[in-house]
Amino acid sequence: MTFEEDCVQKDSYWGRRAASRVSRRRALGYGASGAAGLFALACGGGDSGGAKQEGASGAVATSAPSSAQVATVAAGEKPKPGGSTAIRVATNAPLDPIANTTYTAQTIASFAYSRLIKFKTDNSADTADNFEIVPDLASGYEASADGLTYTFKLRPAKFHGKAPVNGRQVDSEDVKATLERFRTDPKNTNRNTFGTAQNPILDKVETPDAQTVVFKLAKPFGPFLQLMATAQYLWIMPKEAAAGGFDPAKDQIGTGPYMFDSFQPDREIKYKKNPTYFTAERPYIDEFTHIVMVDSVQEIVQFQARRLDVAAIPFESIPDVKKSNPDAVSFTFLSGTLPFLAPQQRGASPFKDERVRRAVSMAVDRDAMLKLGWGGDGVWQNMVPRHFKKWTVDPKSAEAGPGGAYFKYDLKEAAALLKAAGYDESNKLSFKYLYTPNGYTQRFNQWADSVVAMLKEVKGFNPTTVTVDYQGEYIKSGGVFFGAYEGMFFGLQSGFNDPHDYLFNPLHSQSTRNHTGTNDPQLDALIDKEQATVDQNERIKLVKDIQKLVMDKMYYAPMFIGPDYTYLQPWVRNYYHRRGYGAGAESFVDMWINK
Repeated sequence: MTFEEDCVQKDSYWGRRAASRVSRRRALGYGASGAAGLFALACGGGDSGGAKQEGASGAVATSAPSSAQVATVAAGEKPKPGGSTAIRVATNAPLDPIANTTYTAQTIASFAYSRLIKFKTDNSADTADNFEIVPDLASGYEASADGLTYTFKLRPAKFHGKAPVNGRQVDSEDVKATLERFRTDPKNTNRNTFGTAQNPILDKVETPDAQTVVFKLAKPFGPFLQLMATAQYLWIMPKEAAAGGFDPAKDQIGTGPYMFDSFQPDREIKYKKNPTYFTAERPYIDEFTHIVMVDSVQEIVQFQARRLDVAAIPFESIPDVKKSNPDAVSFTFLSGTLPFLAPQQRGASPFKDERVRRAVSMAVDRDAMLKLGWGGDGVWQNMVPRHFKKWTVDPKSAEAGPGGAYFKYDLKEAAALLKAAGYDESNKLSFKYLYTPNGYTQRFNQWADSVVAMLKEVKGFNPTTVTVDYQGEYIKSGGVFFGAYEGMFFGLQSGFNDPHDYLFNPLHSQSTRNHTGTNDPQLDALIDKEQATVDQNERIKLVKDIQKLVMDKMYYAPMFIGPDYTYLQPWVRNYYHRRGYGAGAESFVDMWINK
């Protein structure tokens, strides 16, 4: 095996009540931040996952997933090298993507570092949903017939011209050293991605020559290539980083399309073009600036003022942006973001009772949330997000089986389930409801406030909201996201490029990212079988079986998602939509500015 370079809202009680509350005071019943204009962590299209494109004329054209185009390049127009561009970053992103696994650290890493392989993107907004693997730092690979050996050939690529590396050519020892640091750094919460002693995946790495890296697996592992390509794991660094030759928390030295230039906290992170990038003539842009904007409202204002070239625009702000920027180009796509409720199941937690967990899910009116957030457009998410198409089970479909019933909004049935578990108005189930207010966007905070308000509508539930700091309490190793909490938290998952990550990480008893403490031998066995299956059709069937089991047990309550809206200034050319955090090499390496 080789590659070459080359929704309409239902007439529900909550929906009617939500609409009236919004019109009366915006905040009543939804928490202090209000509910009109909820959500827009920016997200996509409809059940098909197809993209919609909109130009200055204001006309929207919906196309099939295979042909949706973001036509920002005129016929015969040639790339124009030079210039600068600016986009928003939501916080002071850490520079080291191994010691800091936050989404901001991974995203800016994609400008300075490379992976061995990456995912294909192009002018079709739906290409990214195919997760087709293409070269990055590796020019090609070969996989053995038994699925146990993967051999990668490196390009003749150079590291950035900075001390102590000074532009030398990358070699196989750099890859090996990076992997060793990835698997051993105690700050890396992803360090078990390639296996643990209890669940071995990668056995060893061999470097027979300077341009060849051989990965020997302990057992067949179906999603191995997807893990290698995911923009969240193996960013290749020079071996000097692991040896202490430079501090990757203070500088970035990679082979990526841009070179780290400067970081002014609370202001900007600046990159310059890598003149020795291994892809000819790219990148086209000379200077790339990430402007730190904690409040997403700033992104809208700065785009309207034409100071940002690319921006995520929330649903409720689209009319204003159309008026202020009538020549902007926009497109939508179904988001891969997975909001979820994680009821703690360790110890003597009341959420160990599946009736209580089912009641949690049935308390949330997903259609009302979609109506408020995106005018009714969007989907009910499952544990495998809906943009994975053939891999996912639609909770509304007959394929969902009995578990589909627990996605439906039903206050009466939720109360009945709670009563059967021993809880009612006279004996309420009191629990902590946690979320982080400073890790994502204001939209996420509004989701969290709205969902807890819905839980309070159920007779028998008595949640108390507790907010936790993103860096200090939520995402740190041993923090809330990794299972150290009581009650339930409202969380967010995005960025994975294979269904396996969405199943093993939160659900397998041996996973260090198992938020809820789920421990189901039947589920473990299914996930083990799925990850050991190389045949894709067989894997798809197993992935669906796992989702159906989890829907029935409701170890997590997956939520809802609507469209993402990306807006481009009229001078932007060749911006590529991607899935995950690989923006530098998947969205911006082919982009140029024509002004």
